[in-house]
Amino acid sequence: MEMRETLARNLRKYRRAQRLSQEELGHRAELDRTYISSIERCVYSATVDVIGRLADALGIPALELLRPASEIAEAKLSSATSTESANTKAQAKKGAKPSRKPAQRRVARKKPGP
Repeated sequence: MEMRETLARNLRKYRRAQRLSQEELGHRAELDRTYISSIERCVYSATVDVIGRLADALGIPALELLRPASEIAEAKLSSATSTESANTKAQAKKGAKPSRKPAQRRVARKKPGP
């Protein structure tokens, strides 16, 4: 995946996560709404300064806008694994059994009749 596509995907993801419109993000970053739209559609590539302004407006490190999805998934996986491991160790110290998540029940869906 190209860096421009990575930026577009991450910018859209973080903007939507904060429930910001392109116009509101543009206002915060002092950029035009149409420019943000063009970045998200991979029409324009952003300069380092623009990436910094967008990251500041979103309250995130600029690196997060450029981080490939595969690295984000790896970071989440290692974070979840280390948290789970720490919880298990803490429970072992207390002499408790590790907690298990309850199994999720599948609900059968009815198929529409003819």
